[in-house]
Amino acid sequence: MLTCKQATQLMSASQDRTLTRKEHWSLKMHEMLCKGCRNCHQQIDLLHQLGPEWQKRLEADESGDQK
Repeated sequence: MLTCKQATQLMSASQDRTLTRKEHWSLKMHEMLCKGCRNCHQQIDLLHQLGPEWQKRLEADESGDQK
């Protein structure tokens, strides 16, 4: 069973690469039992999705194209 530290490392790695089947299922099993890590993974995924939108807004603000 993964520790929370190992689980968060896999969550982070999953943003950059595809996890192996073993890593994927180990993380899923851990998240089934750990509400804190389940919430953390949801937050990491949300931040990953919002990052490009935030960057676009910053670039628009810098160029004077504010909406």
